[in-house]
Amino acid sequence: MKKTKIVSFCFDSPLVIIFSILVSVVMILNSIAEIRGARGLLYFFSAPASFRADFDMFNFKEVLHYLRLFFHIFGNKQWIDLARDLSFVLLLGPQIEKTYGAKLLFLMIFVCAFASGVLNVCFSTVSLCGSSGVAFMMILLAVFMSIKKQSVPVSAVLLLFLYVGQAVSKNGGGNGEIIHLIGGICGSLFGMISPENKASKKSTKSDSNNKLS
Repeated sequence: MKKTKIVSFCFDSPLVIIFSILVSVVMILNSIAEIRGARGLLYFFSAPASFRADFDMFNFKEVLHYLRLFFHIFGNKQWIDLARDLSFVLLLGPQIEKTYGAKLLFLMIFVCAFASGVLNVCFSTVSLCGSSGVAFMMILLAVFMSIKKQSVPVSAVLLLFLYVGQAVSKNGGGNGEIIHLIGGICGSLFGMISPENKASKKSTKSDSNNKLS
């Protein structure tokens, strides 16, 4: 008798999965808080606004305001925005984490969050939240990884233009979406100038050898 193969789950990209879980948990907790009439949870997961804002201005004396410059990537106002961004993160993230490693990807997410948070404090009159910057950063990295292989899929280029187009047209091209895009660009720069992970290089070489044989 043939042995039945047992399907096992593979924890392939720990950083991407943990990030996705954290973002989802924050969204669930915020939804529960809104149902119960408490609307203050999203405050902790949004970047403060500039000094020109009517409320929620950045305060240099508040330690929490500095933390919010990074935490805002975990907050989302709507489920549709969360689903859109996590779709890109979960599809593109594992290969990016395999290529660059979890440490470098964490640094890129860190830079993306900090850049968009600081830009919001400098130029926006409303608070900022969402994972759009991280999603756009991963789209850019996916395209750049293809350029390194000297083969750029047309589908990846179309995806890049579509994402930028919808971000600019959303809410009349408000500052928030533009800031997300710039933050994503800042984060992706580290991937563009950094070497690939050794494990990724080995797998790439083995794939090319298999093709030759």
